[in-house]
Amino acid sequence: MSTMPSWLSKVIHEDPIIRKVALASLIDRFGNGLLISVLVIYFSFTVGLGPHETALALSIGAAAGLICTIPAGHLVDRVGQRSVVVLSMVANAIAIMSLVFIHSFIWLTICFAADSIANVFSRNAQQTLIARVGDSRTNPRNRAYTRSINNLGIGLGSLGAGIALAINSSFGYQVAIVVDGFTFLAGAYIYSLVPYFPPTLKEREKFDWTIFRDGRYLAATLMAAVTNIQFVVQNVGIPIWVVKYTDAPRWWVSTLLLLNTAAVVMFQMKVSKRTKPLKDSANQYLFTGILLAAACLLYATAEGPSAQVASFLLIAGMAVHVLAELIISMIHWQISFDLADESRQGAYYGIWTLGNGLSEIIGPSLVTFALVSLGKPGWALLAAIFVLNTALFRVVVLRSPK
Repeated sequence: MSTMPSWLSKVIHEDPIIRKVALASLIDRFGNGLLISVLVIYFSFTVGLGPHETALALSIGAAAGLICTIPAGHLVDRVGQRSVVVLSMVANAIAIMSLVFIHSFIWLTICFAADSIANVFSRNAQQTLIARVGDSRTNPRNRAYTRSINNLGIGLGSLGAGIALAINSSFGYQVAIVVDGFTFLAGAYIYSLVPYFPPTLKEREKFDWTIFRDGRYLAATLMAAVTNIQFVVQNVGIPIWVVKYTDAPRWWVSTLLLLNTAAVVMFQMKVSKRTKPLKDSANQYLFTGILLAAACLLYATAEGPSAQVASFLLIAGMAVHVLAELIISMIHWQISFDLADESRQGAYYGIWTLGNGLSEIIGPSLVTFALVSLGKPGWALLAAIFVLNTALFRVVVLRSPK
């Protein structure tokens, strides 16, 4: 691989382990791309549970995963990444495929909870595996590469989602769900071929609760959780807004997500090459909050105009949104591992995942309330939250650890 042309190395990573991780992620995220916009529309309007109940089921499911974040991190440190990710992806497949049989709020919540719990274990193992493969010099590139591949998979899946949304039939949505389930099984098989990395904790070593005294890391986790509500805006808010409040065509939801994923595929590695010292990154964070606020206001103005104007405003909003997302991803990756104890990266990333879980719990209900109950003023509320949160971020991250 050392003689690989430079242009090809941008597509195929030189590290064989990262190549396997990237392939598994490509297949897995293809299935995710099918469901990002389909699930909310399917259960809200086709099954008939409504947007509020669907959002509540998502929130409760995320809360179930939240309980498991710290045990997941400790388990990864104790037994290694490979075993955890393989078993958890099989569990993901079972939970997702079960959705085709669901027609009630209770069972929808149970399936979302099972998927969320499995996802917590899987994501922790995947991210710490990437960190184990590289070092401080190669990790930013490895992370950017895998994230680009992730979004390529989501983008390809979004094309299929666009077809399902255009057809708008129960059978089409169910096919998308089943396909997503099989992608988890394929991903589990590929991860089983990844080399085994020894655990970083000794056998029977107890969980070190002193990590909860790391005030700076905990505060940074909370700030990131609030910012990560921007993903809920993409996956829950935009589909509901487009379908119920704008004249843009239903399949435009898929187009917006495809724009997002294509931008990440093309530009995430370039952005990640510009990784800056922590102080400069903290200063950049406020800029991302301003960008997210601008995106929210553009989305809001899509209500009322013609289909063509609304479609343009939504595209403009997503273009600004994804620029913020690219920078946020780079900064979050830097913080989540650079501020962590190297021997307990799984446990520390479990705390970070705890923050991600908070955004998944609060986000669906908050975003649905803002958009469905408040309408345009709801977008202004979200914009204010993003700006205020990122303004606090610099103070939180740059203070001395406790």
